[in-house]
Amino acid sequence: MSFGYLAAAAADLGAHNLASSITVWRDHKRVFGAASGLTVGGAPLTTDTPLVLASVSKLITALTIARLAAQHRVNLDAPVPWDAMHIAHDPGWNNVTPRELLAHTSGMPVNLQSWLKLPGSCAIPLVAAMATPPTPKRGTWVYSNGNYCALGLLVEHVAGIDRDDAAKRLVFDPAHITGPHLTEDGLHVTDGPYAEGVNRLDRLGGAGTWMASTDDITAMMDAVTPADRTTLKPPGVFSDQYGWGHTGTLDGAKACAWVIEGGRTVITAIVSGDAPPSGGGLCDEVLPALGLDLGLWAGKPVRTPD
Repeated sequence: MSFGYLAAAAADLGAHNLASSITVWRDHKRVFGAASGLTVGGAPLTTDTPLVLASVSKLITALTIARLAAQHRVNLDAPVPWDAMHIAHDPGWNNVTPRELLAHTSGMPVNLQSWLKLPGSCAIPLVAAMATPPTPKRGTWVYSNGNYCALGLLVEHVAGIDRDDAAKRLVFDPAHITGPHLTEDGLHVTDGPYAEGVNRLDRLGGAGTWMASTDDITAMMDAVTPADRTTLKPPGVFSDQYGWGHTGTLDGAKACAWVIEGGRTVITAIVSGDAPPSGGGLCDEVLPALGLDLGLWAGKPVRTPD
């Protein structure tokens, strides 16, 4: 099968960013890969090189929660155990559930700057955000990193181990994935570049502190089960006429991970740079190109929620 349109999109992304990578799996095997740029150590970047995932990290957090729910260790519809997690909060949060956090319908306030650049755990801005009751928008989708910060802390509370170790055991090991790591570990010489410096991402916690390759995330998404999908569903994940997935947008990093054809095909694209200016824009570039190559072109993606 020829992937001429996607190869052209990959060349365009590579020409305008420090680094770029695209991987496609179809029928459970890799059918396309393209990468450009150099690792931190100066080696040629490959599709197996970890890059900053930005909010595509939320898929890892959500999948970890899904696997804990499958083991009956998390009840998605029971109140979050804030007191046991040692998260100070207004009593208005007492009946908020993990399912609401997953769907961004918890009433978590939005304060973009509190989730970036300052040192320390994401629990610091989370406690500040929860010092007052959930906003009147509770029950309505309002995208906030605080929701997935809280879910990452819930993973650690329930699993009794760090969230990266929990993801390794529950998500990565079953899919034979070995490369992902947290940005809190710093950039490794085998990682792709990130011009902004990964220490600015520490406060994102479960909302945005993973690094992984496009090979890794595509393999992870290929291994998503029907049971997982009862947790990974809109509006916690995005959907469009091509399928479903998540985007990631940070200064200096953009990501798109998407499942199409009812799970038959998975694509992940990541750039280290700002072209296009958003993860949604990256999906807008690679999904139609892949659609043309597969004979499934359906125009520019129309995502919901967006």
